[in-house]
Amino acid sequence: DRQDSTRKKGSLHGSARRAKGEWSATLSIVIKDVSKTFGNFVAVDRVSLEVSDGSLLALLGPSGSGKTTLLRIIAGLEIADQGTVLHHEEDITFHTARDRKVGFVFQHYALFRQMTIEDNIGFALRVRKVRKPEIRDRVRELLKLIRLEGLGSRYPGQLSGGQRQRVALARALAAQPQNSNGSSSVAARFG
Repeated sequence: DRQDSTRKKGSLHGSARRAKGEWSATLSIVIKDVSKTFGNFVAVDRVSLEVSDGSLLALLGPSGSGKTTLLRIIAGLEIADQGTVLHHEEDITFHTARDRKVGFVFQHYALFRQMTIEDNIGFALRVRKVRKPEIRDRVRELLKLIRLEGLGSRYPGQLSGGQRQRVALARALAAQPQNSNGSSSVAARFG
């Protein structure tokens, strides 16, 4: 592989491909030759990977290696300088974060501390102008899923770290329509 002279040691580089016959599920997310720079710093350098429905992918690497940048590109919070992002074979490279069906759980959860747990979980649905009864039902369903029923009126500061982590996951799942196999696409980075 060519070494770009502006690429810093540790930046996310190269590709991860699925092994022949390893995944039988449909591909949910495909990244093709994605690159992203910030000034002279190359954060993501020609990365390609495939993630099948229902699978879990961990991005590991040192601080500053491009893990969060790649996830932000997948979620639509950053635009790649080059390359393609596909979700269920649809090119979403230039779609806004609002139009993508990919959730994102931030490393530090990024919960709105002035909002209740219910309001945090339902936030994306309100932004998308979903009807209130649907929001209420989806929030109730997710509170049950994360085993925090009865705590919806509390604020993030009143929860343990593990509970806040589950709320962040529920918020990422809230606006996601389920895929045909019952799973949702969620990008997450912890650590």
